[in-house]
Amino acid sequence: MSLLSYLIPRTLLHTSSRYNQDIRVMEEWGVRRLLVNGSRQSGPTIQELWEKAIDAFGLPQFPDQPSILVLGVGGGTVMRILSERTVKPYITAVDIDATIISIAKKYFGFDSFPFIQFIVDDAKKYISAPPAHSYDLIVIDLFIGRIIPEFVTLPSFYQSLKRCLKPQGVVIVNYLRELDYLKKSNTLNITLKTIFHDVRDFSISNNRFFFAALDK
Repeated sequence: MSLLSYLIPRTLLHTSSRYNQDIRVMEEWGVRRLLVNGSRQSGPTIQELWEKAIDAFGLPQFPDQPSILVLGVGGGTVMRILSERTVKPYITAVDIDATIISIAKKYFGFDSFPFIQFIVDDAKKYISAPPAHSYDLIVIDLFIGRIIPEFVTLPSFYQSLKRCLKPQGVVIVNYLRELDYLKKSNTLNITLKTIFHDVRDFSISNNRFFFAALDK
């Protein structure tokens, strides 16, 4: 990190990709942040949202080396938190945008995480295919800037996720509750309750997190 960032915010990278028109890596007060189409995708604020949501739900007693699937890479905030709160996790991280994955590796230190496998793929297609193995935890953090893909509220999406979970598996969804997303988040809550046995939600700022487990 540069000491100059404590005085003047620096732009470390400004680029675009097939899926995102405006991608920036900023450094301010010694901390790097990822902004995609003007929306923060990592940084202290995002970390605080995730930490408070996980604290509110609590993580189950996973076995050593739990298998975790993260759909949506961003700056890797949730992966870093989970790597600190679980014992030797093996994480599969899926993102449709290869540029975002490259940025997570180069600018956010994930090139040195040997227990993370990055896959460039569409999340919906990835979980629709017959699963190679099952997961203890699936995290859904799918944003294109401030836009959440419509399929994230569809029952068919969660039926596919259910097939990818172990019997004691858990799903955590990061969603929004502002503007049109308030109604959509209510729809998502109903959808989850039709598929999972234990469904909880936690609202903070403009976000609404969901916890869904196969067993109570």
